[in-house]
Amino acid sequence: MKVYVVLAWLSIGVAFTAKAEPLVTISCEKPEGSSTTYGVPLKERLDALAQEQPEPVNPTLRGPTKNEYQGKPTFVIDSNRKKITIVWSEMLPSLPAADGVIVQFLPEQISAIQVEPWSITTFSFFPKMGTVFIGQQSMALDFHNAMQLSTFARCEFSWSKPQ
Repeated sequence: MKVYVVLAWLSIGVAFTAKAEPLVTISCEKPEGSSTTYGVPLKERLDALAQEQPEPVNPTLRGPTKNEYQGKPTFVIDSNRKKITIVWSEMLPSLPAADGVIVQFLPEQISAIQVEPWSITTFSFFPKMGTVFIGQQSMALDFHNAMQLSTFARCEFSWSKPQ
């Protein structure tokens, strides 16, 4: 019987400690910046196909080119300072909320990563300056091109408790 009581207390404790409330909500403008791409451009591959030529194999570095996200991100960091939830508004099509992992939490800088198939995104927030840098490295679905996107946005930080 003692084992069941201990297990019950442990499960109750886990339930209470696993629930984290929002610590900070970060609302940002549309991130703007530039992108660099490496690989064989689609146009060159299609031209070779149309001319019945072998596919080009000489990848090139292109950019930087002005680039931006089409939506505005909102980030919610949990009170355990371990998880970040990313929500994009004004996106067509709309995207579901996604989660990332907090890897650093300091008063001057909060850093997080979001890993998805063929892509990794890093977020560096600077609460005292009201900014975020977002960097993304990804592989195109055709596996012929890789891209790096580097953006910046101004943000408003809303803390659940005064900092």
